[in-house]
Amino acid sequence: MYVDYEGHRTFGRYDPKTTRIDITTGPLTGRSFKTPTGAARAVIAHYKSDINSNRNGWLFWVLDDGSGEFLQSIRGAS
Repeated sequence: MYVDYEGHRTFGRYDPKTTRIDITTGPLTGRSFKTPTGAARAVIAHYKSDINSNRNGWLFWVLDDGSGEFLQSIRGAS
């Protein structure tokens, strides 16, 4: 999965069993978050720390399968 934010593309790996997201590219590479929302907030805070980073991570991350679907579309899938 990935997100384009403030002109930067960040990739992450989602584990559907734990909902954990591991950031795999960019300045946050190697950081792990318990939820998609936590990972989304970290990306926003990194690139634009002067705004409220409160976001729904399920509607922030996009599947990297060419579908253009948000992570929400596979929520609960295992």
